[in-house]
Amino acid sequence: MAHYIDMHNHILPAIDDGPRNMAEAVMLARDLVAAGYDTVVATPHTFEGKPAPDLILKRLGQLQDELKRQNVPLKLLPGAEQLIEPHLTARLQAGETLTLNQTKYLLLELPMLQPLPVYTEQLLFSLRTEGYRPVIPHPERVIALQRNHRLLYRLHQAGAIFQVTWAAFIGRIGPAAQKTARFMLDANLVHLLATDVHGPSTPLLAVDKAAAYLEQEKGDRFAALMLTTRPGHLLDDRTLDLPLPLTPAAHPRKKAFFLSRLFKA
Repeated sequence: MAHYIDMHNHILPAIDDGPRNMAEAVMLARDLVAAGYDTVVATPHTFEGKPAPDLILKRLGQLQDELKRQNVPLKLLPGAEQLIEPHLTARLQAGETLTLNQTKYLLLELPMLQPLPVYTEQLLFSLRTEGYRPVIPHPERVIALQRNHRLLYRLHQAGAIFQVTWAAFIGRIGPAAQKTARFMLDANLVHLLATDVHGPSTPLLAVDKAAAYLEQEKGDRFAALMLTTRPGHLLDDRTLDLPLPLTPAAHPRKKAFFLSRLFKA
């Protein structure tokens, strides 16, 4: 059995746009186990302190108890997918939102259809100054980033790291997301990967096909790095050694040059 770790999913029942009830949540848990996962960080959507951490932890405990009762071998850890807001640093300090498994790493969602808020880079810098490490989920789906790849470098320079959805690489989220995900791969800007699953029987769990593509492009150890090693380090609240960002050339796998210094999470 594989021992994969998923850092972003919506498995908790009746709390956001994930499973509608406990039965659907258990079905999703079984799907995750079948895909090779034994640990997931539950990351429901949150905004301005809602739903409250206490409610998230309560639902997580209820689901974990049910999984144990039904002998589903999946370990749940707490987290949240926090939509960007100007007062987020203060909210974190007040304990009004959750980081990933109580680490310094925070899943920070950007608007997918609207322009990035004008305070985005300043907020990223502020979070870093306060000791947090913002992780931007599914950047390949953010239209502002699809249209202007230079913003990816600016956000990374400001302190963000990027978590791409596995299925994006094989076109399961559309051609624009696939193009951006593959650009990020060539640019060494894919730092973490996750399923972002919202329900059972989802095409987002085609992890094996995406992993095969990534190993073809980046080597046979890359999938293991993204499925176990790097997320394991994150859950232990360790510093992540990240590769240098690159600017892909016309033939990105044949020629690329260094953009900036080595970033460490």
